[in-house]
Amino acid sequence: MDKKHKGQKLVTKIGSLAQLGAGVSRDHGMVIFVDRAVPGDQVEVELYDVRKDFAHAQIISIIEPSPSRIEPPCKIFKVCGGCQWQHIDYQAQLDAKRDIVCQSLQHIAQLDPNIVLPTLGSDTPFFYRNKVQFPVRNPVDSSRILAGYYQIGSHELVNIKHCPIQPEPLDRMLEAAKNALEQERITAYDEETKAGTLRHICARYSFSSKEILLTFVVNTDPDGQGTKSLMTKLGRASESIVEQVPEVVGTAINFNNRSGNRIMGDKTIGLSGKLYIVEHLSTTDSQLPQELHKGLDFQLSPTSFFQVNSPQLVHLLELVSHSVLDYQNKKAKPEEKPILIDAYAGVGTMALWLSALCDQVIAIEEHDQAADDAVTNNELNHISNVDVCHGRVEDILPEIKEMIGTDPDILLLDPPRKGLSPAAVAAAIALNCPRIIYISCNPASLARDLKVLEQNGYKTIRVQPVDMFPQTFHVESVAIVDRV
Repeated sequence: MDKKHKGQKLVTKIGSLAQLGAGVSRDHGMVIFVDRAVPGDQVEVELYDVRKDFAHAQIISIIEPSPSRIEPPCKIFKVCGGCQWQHIDYQAQLDAKRDIVCQSLQHIAQLDPNIVLPTLGSDTPFFYRNKVQFPVRNPVDSSRILAGYYQIGSHELVNIKHCPIQPEPLDRMLEAAKNALEQERITAYDEETKAGTLRHICARYSFSSKEILLTFVVNTDPDGQGTKSLMTKLGRASESIVEQVPEVVGTAINFNNRSGNRIMGDKTIGLSGKLYIVEHLSTTDSQLPQELHKGLDFQLSPTSFFQVNSPQLVHLLELVSHSVLDYQNKKAKPEEKPILIDAYAGVGTMALWLSALCDQVIAIEEHDQAADDAVTNNELNHISNVDVCHGRVEDILPEIKEMIGTDPDILLLDPPRKGLSPAAVAAAIALNCPRIIYISCNPASLARDLKVLEQNGYKTIRVQPVDMFPQTFHVESVAIVDRV
């Protein structure tokens, strides 16, 4: 094999897509990851990062485009890193996401890829985001506020005006916010110098009420000098934004003066209007109970976790519901509803939804605001068979049997992207539930955890990829794991 070097130009065929979104070529004796490529493309590329076993390349020219290559609807797609796959036909995106899940399960957990079902596509592959988090910048020698997403593979900011994966009211909100902040001479935080005030413009959007909750993340201590003056300025900016964008029903300020890439700090206070919005979710699935057709309301605070795609979230909830019904139908006494533990419950979305199918649900959530929202949502929907436990999954799972006085039937796991900690995996195994439903946004950590479960008396029955993030490489998966 000829040794490859930076700057070398090659002609190659793209065979697949990698987990982080790049095209993959294996034509030249090593894996080459090609930015913005499509499986089936014949391209000329230039290597810009060469390692021992792989390289990264950029496309110089497309010799023969793939049948799956399409024109991206976003005018700044070529530079913006917010989306990676707008140039790929949607069905090809779904196929690639299944392939990514298959590869992770096969290579990491040695599982049969045939257990992976076709990806469940979204009815709304554009304008679906209910939450946005925009970093901000000041141009050199300017007080203008720029906000958007980072360029591909860098921290250079791409200033955006219109984004095709967020609802149109969020476009108007962002433009109004930038103008109002400039008017108040709010400075943007600089990562290198640690100077400046505003770090992020964040917003939540309710598809049911069409309302927006806007949050300014600032590089300030809540009790620091100058905070009162800053709040006065942000209060005036909020008034201007609400006047221009009536969908904005509340504004808040979040304090985060820590170094690093964490977006939100621990303290949030209201500036104007409401400190929450409400999302309503309901189903049309005839096999699910009538109360789910009527639907549930979920109160969402600025920092609480909620799935980013409300329309597709309903399909995810339906999918998990059928896994619960499937388990119940296989019981010796199917008339007895199961007892379910919802670990990493967030604002209680899964727990409250599944309460209609269960005798009892225990929801475990560590994050303070999310746990408070889960309690509020429980009361908001008048649900009596859900108990919210505030604490770490690792700490509470070992106490569950004593807490409820019996053995639970189903353990629902929906951890952060990093997956389960070793202590959480051990606690899950020790609980010995007949069925585990594992929801994951990271195929690699899912495969890692399934491997441990398989080594400890469980078998993965099936894995259903769900496209919660169209136009990106991200993929959600729902794994059904039964004790054998």
